Amino acid sequence: MGKGKILVVDDDRLVLATLSYGLTQAGFEVIDADNGDDAILLAREHRPALALLDIRMEGLTGFDVAAYLREYLQTPFMFLSAFADEATVAKVKELGAVAYLVKPLDISQIVPAVEAAFARASAAEPTP
Repeated sequence: MGKGKILVVDDDRLVLATLSYGLTQAGFEVIDADNGDDAILLAREHRPALALLDIRMEGLTGFDVAAYLREYLQTPFMFLSAFADEATVAKVKELGAVAYLVKPLDISQIVPAVEAAFARASAAEPTP
């Protein structure tokens, strides 16, 4: 059985391919997108348990996608970005990300963070 469905969004195709491959190898079902518009469409269609979002992309940013996921789909999300300035970190906190990772990172560092985010997200789900 897989570890869960994750939406991975990054406008850098090499980063996206590396993340998708590494997370698939780690047992996750990966849906990927290279822009925010596609990310929202895929999230609506596939309902991932978690989203891993780049922040700075053309068109809709990772922040835009995160706000949509939170408001309309209640999908937990984490950010992966090269930026760690004060304004970016403040926005990440404001949006309620379950994690914030600063690039560059090796996939061996990302997988445990994703697993921890899945654990936090599932622990926060109300039990029926």
